[in-house]
Amino acid sequence: MAELVGGAFLSAFLNVVLDKLATDEVVDFIRGKKVDLNLLENLKSTLRVVGAVLDDAEKKQIKLSSVNQWLIELKDVLYDADDMLDEISTKAATQKKVSKVFSRFTDRKMASKLEKVVGKLDKVLEGMKGLPLQVMAGESNESWNAQPTTSLEDGYGMYGRDTDKEAIMELVKDSSDGVPVSVIAIVGMGGVGKTTLARSVFNDGNLKEMLFDLNAWVCVSDQFDIVKVTKTMIEQITQKSCKLDDLNLLQLELMDKLKDKKFLIVLDDVWIEDYDNWSNLIKPFLNGTRGSKILLTTRNENVANVVPYHIVQVYPLNKLSNEDCWLVFANHAFPPSESSGEDKRALEKIGREIIKKCNGLPLAARSLGGMLRRKHAIRDWNNILESDIWELP
Repeated sequence: MAELVGGAFLSAFLNVVLDKLATDEVVDFIRGKKVDLNLLENLKSTLRVVGAVLDDAEKKQIKLSSVNQWLIELKDVLYDADDMLDEISTKAATQKKVSKVFSRFTDRKMASKLEKVVGKLDKVLEGMKGLPLQVMAGESNESWNAQPTTSLEDGYGMYGRDTDKEAIMELVKDSSDGVPVSVIAIVGMGGVGKTTLARSVFNDGNLKEMLFDLNAWVCVSDQFDIVKVTKTMIEQITQKSCKLDDLNLLQLELMDKLKDKKFLIVLDDVWIEDYDNWSNLIKPFLNGTRGSKILLTTRNENVANVVPYHIVQVYPLNKLSNEDCWLVFANHAFPPSESSGEDKRALEKIGREIIKKCNGLPLAARSLGGMLRRKHAIRDWNNILESDIWELP
């Protein structure tokens, strides 16, 4: 039987490669060694093009051996690209310690490797043109950008976080610190459920109606834009479109809206490690009344360390137990209308083995559950369980 390749897993690995392409080490290498910058852009654009058809390719590889072979070739090229980018990062870190002659030699070798990887990927792209593959509905090149979060809950519920929510709620309610504004930072690895927890707190009816005059939810993300973030806060508070684009006017407007108000502002997915950026962002917050809170989520504890407030409470968010992860997975994998039976019991058995590999991350459980929701063959579930994606860091 042919090796089936999981499109969702290739998508995840493809995103890893795209992230590495954007690192300072890789970009500086390309610029500093006078390598054709078009090579880098061609690599990025080609990855996005092939990425947009992975879901369709995953479905069609079972019936079409040509599609299956194309996915295997794509996987091999992605591994080559990943190895090459790791090597560039290593060379960049050690290059200062080697002679200039050796440095020029290794630079030529790395440039040659980059050209070969781009050439291989071009062949993969050319091979794709002869296959009956389609971009799935709703997908485009923009889908490779991180999607902003919202305050809306998805209706599936939250599992294994009752104690965490209670603790965060107590921190949010507490105003005994005596300062106008204090910060609570939920810190945890990607996919552990920081946003889901913050969303549950933000939407708690008792909290919104009894404690705060104003509430705002803002997704900050890694591409920090102080004008955009400030404008979003104003629009969240006023529920009206803001036409201002000047930062000074925006901050004056936000300061006026927050003046003498007790507010709760959620800053989701924060990556700001620069003290000056933080200082500029929070200037309008200083006019809030005692008990006002900023609840932020971040993967990086260094973010909390540079927030320019004396009161910053860090709440580490741990992984879920396997049983709680299973509840997340099952809620997405099995429609409520689906009756129990021998097949379902067999799928549940495989599903529990899959969950053991999810490493306590509810996002992984949710994503895999949603992907398998439309698959009812034991073979498909076993393909996920036995996939080599689990070997990725």
